[in-house]
Amino acid sequence: MDYTLGDRIRDLREHLNMSQRELCRDICTQGLISRIETNTATPTAPVLHQIAVRLGVDLNYFFDDISRDGLNYVKEVMNTIDKYIRDQEYEQVMEIVELEKDNPLFNKKHLQQYLLWREGICVYYLHNDADHALELLDNAFNMGKSEKKFSEVEIDILASKAIIYSLIKKLDDAANIYRKIIRDVTSLRVVQNKRLVIRVLYNASRNAYDRHEYGEALDYINKALNTCIKEQQLYLLGHILFQKGSTLFRYDPAEKETCIKLLEEALWVYELDPVPAFITALKEEMTLIRQS
Repeated sequence: MDYTLGDRIRDLREHLNMSQRELCRDICTQGLISRIETNTATPTAPVLHQIAVRLGVDLNYFFDDISRDGLNYVKEVMNTIDKYIRDQEYEQVMEIVELEKDNPLFNKKHLQQYLLWREGICVYYLHNDADHALELLDNAFNMGKSEKKFSEVEIDILASKAIIYSLIKKLDDAANIYRKIIRDVTSLRVVQNKRLVIRVLYNASRNAYDRHEYGEALDYINKALNTCIKEQQLYLLGHILFQKGSTLFRYDPAEKETCIKLLEEALWVYELDPVPAFITALKEEMTLIRQS
């Protein structure tokens, strides 16, 4: 099957997490964009030029046969980096980032922003250099900030800053970032990536826990758990149950049995994909609560 103009526009728009409404703003109607993407309408040259500018590509992108392979390569690289980040394999991430910085396929601003964000995370964990890491994250954030509301990548960059602030014990600075994200992005309801919502709420709960604000921590972790249930997500579910059990016990020790049950549920989730460090920490927490 031919890879049509409409296919290319749709795939790139979705890759950028851009809605049809965002793409068509001040260019044409959303209905026309929909028809173009389904190949039932052909854009005029001026409209196609404006679409290309909005998507951050040259007009040749829509007609060059290598563009499809290029987009697939970029997606594969980003998926690999994301996996290494989840697995805390920061040396591998840094190697890929350094390799791809000068790759023409990554010369678009949003892709340079992505690489700089990932570099900032690696700088902290590999070199324990919080100042440089935060500087890189600020630079990455400022590359994309143009609208009143945050993009999903900008939310993720801010969340990365908050995590580093928490790790260097600047807990109040981290808390302010979490509150800003959750408040200014309409409680994250508009975010398409629900894993991002869950991750932000989970880390906000951990931050509140570290500040001994257990009521606030419970509020965040309950919202994270409700999002998991509503969106049918297992993502971070074990951590969330662990966090809720630990927090609830500090908030109300009389709920000891409920806390143990939550930790047992967390253990069941952990054992689906065992990570020894997580299981050890969880069992230690269960022993502590049982003996209290």
